[in-house]
Amino acid sequence: ITVEYATDLYAPETVGRLLDRMLLLLECAATAPDSRVGAMALLHEDERALLTAWAGEPTAGPELGLDGLFAGQAARSPEATALVFEDQVVSYGELDVWSNRLARHLTGRGVRPGDLVGVHVERSPQMVAALLAVLKAGAGYTMLDPLFPVERLNGVLAQVAPAAVLTQTHLASLSTEAVVVDLTAEIAEISGLSGAPVETGGSPESVACVMFTSGSTGLPKGVMASHRALAATFVGPDYLAFGPEQTFLQCSPVSWDAFALEVFGPLLHGGVCVLQPGQHTDPYLVAELVEKHQVTTLQMSASLFNHMLDEYPAVFGEIREAMTAGEAASPAHVARALADHPQLHLLNGYGPAESMGFTTVFVIEPGAAAGAASIPVGGPLSGKHAYVLDANLELVAPGVPGELYVAGHGLAHGYIGQSALTADRFVANPYGPAGARMYRTGDLARWNKQGALEYLGRGDEQIKLRGFRIEPGEIEAALMAHPAVVQAAAVVREDRPGDKRLVAYVV
Repeated sequence: ITVEYATDLYAPETVGRLLDRMLLLLECAATAPDSRVGAMALLHEDERALLTAWAGEPTAGPELGLDGLFAGQAARSPEATALVFEDQVVSYGELDVWSNRLARHLTGRGVRPGDLVGVHVERSPQMVAALLAVLKAGAGYTMLDPLFPVERLNGVLAQVAPAAVLTQTHLASLSTEAVVVDLTAEIAEISGLSGAPVETGGSPESVACVMFTSGSTGLPKGVMASHRALAATFVGPDYLAFGPEQTFLQCSPVSWDAFALEVFGPLLHGGVCVLQPGQHTDPYLVAELVEKHQVTTLQMSASLFNHMLDEYPAVFGEIREAMTAGEAASPAHVARALADHPQLHLLNGYGPAESMGFTTVFVIEPGAAAGAASIPVGGPLSGKHAYVLDANLELVAPGVPGELYVAGHGLAHGYIGQSALTADRFVANPYGPAGARMYRTGDLARWNKQGALEYLGRGDEQIKLRGFRIEPGEIEAALMAHPAVVQAAAVVREDRPGDKRLVAYVV
């Protein structure tokens, strides 16, 4: 077979792959002429073996809950610094005692293992102690960001039906039938309790947290994550230098899945977590905190990375590690960062909240981004899996686009109170052991010839903007709720290259 093609549109290797698939299709048709075309496996056996290897190897997951992992670290380094917030420094021992006392207080107020607890607390050491206390009480937490509108938080509470809500006196009151624990008003009572270790706590498979993402029906979706799913992102994988020498800045919104990495990543390994004051991510404050506290590690959206490099480039000379995620990375910015700061360990990550943050990671080598059209998102972390599949859930060949599915230890249980949606998005994994599941991300991707995933965009209407997953339907539903609105549409506009904006139109 001879193929004629436009060399300015197609690379020789692309045409070679197309020709190879055509020959394989003809061979399959000749061998099994009664087979449906869609059922024909257009893969060579060596390709199938390669794709299986790229998808990730199974490993044993963490056998302790997050609370147990933290308690073990606190026992090993009680005097070491755990948290820094403004001029306040909190040791591991102090944080362990604080959270033990609050866990006892929660138990005394009726919180039981398996319950859910809302955490409506401003970013502070008290917030971190509250998270640990909830976990030590055997419950799971859901973050109620004080920055969010009260109506949205009340909607979250209606879905979660928590046993208790932790809050502070100066924050807005929320509508809930749950027990309200005011950390400001009840501090004296809490301080009088024993700080000795508590005997309750979470098992690896119990729900550790419920994170909410945008929902197409107008209601946010609550993703239920187990202790194992969360811990699998930062216990075992070595993509970052987790350990006592790491100082991680926590600056992501507390409602994001990246929040857990920025808090538990350092705290489960003896590192330092520096908490940015305020609820907004403030680039100026990020730069100031990096210098003041000798921060070694930053995790940020690609938009924030680009802004920091443009406005505060000295930051990247101070830190050792940076990780971008949440949207497509800019090759030009990545190339400049590595050229100007050769000491920087720079990674590009990918992972939906349903897989607890990062599922795949790509280590960007110096010179790799120069002239590149895009930055890959790499391969799966230890214990996690990634598959690029066609509509029949068959593996597609390297270089061929397909839908990205993720699986492994990071996978969430599903969506709280939405069994039909859970069944639609979390499906049986034909490439895993019996009973294994995988998550249908809705993202399009392909494997490159080096075995790294390349993100190609969405396969549906969901939007990724500045690190946020946005369902246009949720915005449209909110607009349509106004009596003067008959129709509404939400879209992303990019009137200038690189300047994406979310725009809504109403009639």
